[in-house]
Amino acid sequence: MDSILINCSQDSLYRFLSDVERHPEVLPGYLESRIVEQKDGFCVVQREAIIRGKRRRWKSEVWFEEGKAIHFRQAEGLLKGMRVDWCLEHDSKMSRLKIIHELNLKPRWRGWWIERWVAKSAIEQTARLVLEAIKNVAEKRIALA
Repeated sequence: MDSILINCSQDSLYRFLSDVERHPEVLPGYLESRIVEQKDGFCVVQREAIIRGKRRRWKSEVWFEEGKAIHFRQAEGLLKGMRVDWCLEHDSKMSRLKIIHELNLKPRWRGWWIERWVAKSAIEQTARLVLEAIKNVAEKRIALA
């Protein structure tokens, strides 16, 4: 889990982050984030990004806890099954954004090694970059609104 303090209200930050189709304007390397399907309680988002120099595409199921959290589960792609939670909390006059990753690769015996020694480090590094990018853009955009 990684977190960062952002100088804006929790409600403003939630509204900003819940516009998933605008994520390429915020997230490093993202080229596309497009809602391709709306279902009861969640949506399916087609995403594309440059990750470690390679173009990757995947689909995520996204569901929302109004004002509190945005949850992603990769439904297709290299890290199928990975769950990512963006949790927001009020912290003084600021908001704390936490990113929590849960990765369970298959097959279990080989997946454990990849999760522990390869993917974990890359995911943690990416989470820190994402948090910094969100902070930088959110503080500028929300302050101007």
